[in-house]
Amino acid sequence: MDLTGAFITVASDKAKTRSRRLVPVLPNLAQWLAPYARRTGKIWKDTSNDLQDARAVCVKAAKTPWVDNGLRSSFISYRLASIQNAAQVALEAGNSPAMVFKHYREIVKPAAALTWFAIAPETPANVTTLAAACNAK
Repeated sequence: MDLTGAFITVASDKAKTRSRRLVPVLPNLAQWLAPYARRTGKIWKDTSNDLQDARAVCVKAAKTPWVDNGLRSSFISYRLASIQNAAQVALEAGNSPAMVFKHYREIVKPAAALTWFAIAPETPANVTTLAAACNAK
């Protein structure tokens, strides 16, 4: 992650399409990631299974269903509504422009995208660890 350059590199071995890509760090994401900017290494130190387990506890406590790939799909939908450029969104998401246009076009209105990309930490910060959030419920 390069907050100064405002990009996250998705390595080819981590990407579904096996192609390296750069994802922009939009201003609100930069605010969420700011507390971690000077750190090195992983933000989540445990396994991906531990993360899924912790997420499941939080989802159950919040009484909110989890949608697989929901965050990715939401990003694509809101980003497309925001910039109105399927080719650029496809590059950022690792999809084809045709797939982005077919599945994500006109799902979200531009005004809703402005709201989505304005979600940012409050002052004082409303950021907490996943473990703390789940155990508080």
